[in-house]
Amino acid sequence: MARTVIANVMVVDGTGAPAAVRDVWLEDDRIDTVAPPASSHGRAAVVAGDGLALAPGFIDVHSHADRSPFQADVDDTKILQGITTEVVGNCGSSPLDGDGPTDYLAALDHVHPVTNVAPLLGHGSLRRRIMGMARRAPSAAEARTLRGWLERALDGGAFGLSSGLFYAPGSYADAEELALLLQGLGSRPLVYASHIRNEGSRLVEAVDELLAVGRLAGVRLQLSHHKAAGVPNWGRTATTLAHIHAAREEGVEVGLDAYPYTASSTSVSANLPGWVLEGGVDAALARLADPVALRQIQHECEEAPRDGEWESMVAASGYDRMVVASNPAGGVGEGQALTQYARERHLSPFEGMVHLLAASRLDATMVVHSMDEGDLLRVLGDPQCWIGTDGVMGARSARPHPRLTGAFPRVWREFVRNRRLLAPEEAIRRMAGGPAAYFHIPDRGRIEAGWVADLVLLDPDQFADGSTFEHPWVPPRGVRGVWIAGRRVVAEGRYFGQGAGRRLRPAAG
Repeated sequence: MARTVIANVMVVDGTGAPAAVRDVWLEDDRIDTVAPPASSHGRAAVVAGDGLALAPGFIDVHSHADRSPFQADVDDTKILQGITTEVVGNCGSSPLDGDGPTDYLAALDHVHPVTNVAPLLGHGSLRRRIMGMARRAPSAAEARTLRGWLERALDGGAFGLSSGLFYAPGSYADAEELALLLQGLGSRPLVYASHIRNEGSRLVEAVDELLAVGRLAGVRLQLSHHKAAGVPNWGRTATTLAHIHAAREEGVEVGLDAYPYTASSTSVSANLPGWVLEGGVDAALARLADPVALRQIQHECEEAPRDGEWESMVAASGYDRMVVASNPAGGVGEGQALTQYARERHLSPFEGMVHLLAASRLDATMVVHSMDEGDLLRVLGDPQCWIGTDGVMGARSARPHPRLTGAFPRVWREFVRNRRLLAPEEAIRRMAGGPAAYFHIPDRGRIEAGWVADLVLLDPDQFADGSTFEHPWVPPRGVRGVWIAGRRVVAEGRYFGQGAGRRLRPAAG
């Protein structure tokens, strides 16, 4: 039996309790003992913890790395931050391979992921599979099929359902459709996570819609990457958080998550009104090539008429705040604002955006500098705000949002060490113990005898992000070791290349 001791280390156990210097003994995949430091450790392998902090492995509650376990390139972007578990399938998007929602779950059991994977079922992907890109309510038969596939996914070990009500076809669903889909499932250990319908001028209404679904369906809610986007909307999180706190007082379970930046990232196609995307990519590209349709699209993008389902990010933030993050068409324009991309082609900003969308077949992504720090601080101050990267690894030549490689160490550097918004023990609770309990992730998130030995060893004075918007691939500093199920996979900031993760299943109850 493998026996290791991480000796004389400051243990931050994930519960929020005061840190204390301890010896942490590991046996095989579990924590065996947490005890006062001993003078001798017998024949155990000793890892010196002097001056370092030991925390439970971090849990990324908002990841889009659904396909990373199957890619040839090793995705070390999360493990190097100390993240040992990723909740995937967010924003209504998840793989639906083969004949049903459980095929992806089964496939995960036959690979060796870098991190543990806790999958959600994406409502948008499910709706697309059953109804295509139809902009209507499901028929009775379709509703039964949607519900049946959700129940099969939950029976197969999915952790819940996610929606992306900002994106087609999720945006075609109303609150009643979602509540009926979830109704009666509250006794199961599931979470309903939502990228809500609007994060701008109707942010408050969109949060209220989420809370209404929770009241009707009786399920645990997770408000994804909570923010107030667009300069005219800054400060609205004061109202949304008041509504959330009131709902909690009523007994509605509401968690939220955030990444520690004032820029977001999404597809460039999110700038298009929902009707443009109806029917799929080819239909959308045809509309972008139609001069009559194009005039209407430009009018809606730049003057922001509201149809109750969609609001223009262009009108709220401007083309100059939107920077190309990835372009599958040869990487052209990556790192450029849409205004610069357009100017180099002697096009208007709108024409430049359309050019990029057509060249990439709607697959380009962008970073949008649209948020205010006051809102970010307010959201991070909520005691049930967990941390998420909102990231997925793409081509190393691209310019992704630095949250992909730096979200968790940035929280520590900026909001624990520099600003002292969060005490170290509270930050680790938000990164590990809190989300583990909220998402029903079994035996993880705490340093306690009998729990799985998913651990991260940090230099608390050095732990920091290295990535920036200009150089997003720089790895973090100060991670001395990471263990998954008792196996060390990172030492001194280097990943060993061992796929020690696995697909997790929710804890009962």
